[in-house]
Amino acid sequence: MIPKAQQDLMLENGRASEESGGRLHRLPVVKIVSLDTGAEWLLSEISPQNHAMAFGVFIPTDGSMPLLGWVSIPELCYNRSRAGRLLDVDVDFRPTRAISETAPEIRFTGKIPSKP
Repeated sequence: MIPKAQQDLMLENGRASEESGGRLHRLPVVKIVSLDTGAEWLLSEISPQNHAMAFGVFIPTDGSMPLLGWVSIPELCYNRSRAGRLLDVDVDFRPTRAISETAPEIRFTGKIPSKP
């Protein structure tokens, strides 16, 4: 689901984050969307210890607060909406800031900012 070049960058981000003790804040690399529900995931790194786990923010569509943390990549790849649709990578997504800098805006607006 996530293109190889983006996976490689996310793994590089994960290694850099691990080496810095988690203090580095990277730009997000990929935005994953559920086209029929509107749920979104914004991911910045892959764990160097477990390549099946990615770090980022999840924005649910039920009005609850966005969640920051780790998500299973295989679960995202096989996740289906109630209508049976698979998730999609937003190829037009252009990050504007690191997740840590974007979090307050995401919490306030419930949307992931992106360059047009």
